[in-house]
Amino acid sequence: MSTRQAIHAPAAPKPNGNYSHVIRSGDTLYLCGWMGDDPETGEIVEGDIGTQTKQAIANIKACLEAAGSSLDKVTSRRLFMTDRSEFRTVDALWGEAVGEPYPVSTLIGCSRLAKDGARVEIEVVAEV
Repeated sequence: MSTRQAIHAPAAPKPNGNYSHVIRSGDTLYLCGWMGDDPETGEIVEGDIGTQTKQAIANIKACLEAAGSSLDKVTSRRLFMTDRSEFRTVDALWGEAVGEPYPVSTLIGCSRLAKDGARVEIEVVAEV
């Protein structure tokens, strides 16, 4: 019998495709990648990379809380960025939100993300 459970976070933007906000498998949470989507409009927030990163982190936090977890239980982070030179800004904001021990991390440079204007997408795995 599968222990997989889909979890929807009411405080996060609605999915714009066929995916779940969170899948819980045992005591592990797998979150979808989050860009700087505004929860009210579903559009990417206006502003610089910092503004988008803060919103992406807020969306991740909402999903983790809906699943009974928190940012301090993140074990893995994947960053997808259209401009890798902005990594230090994104990482500094992440460091303000998540304490040590920091999760493992991978940075992937890409030419575009799923929504026009998006500059960063963050995907995490966390413990319950």
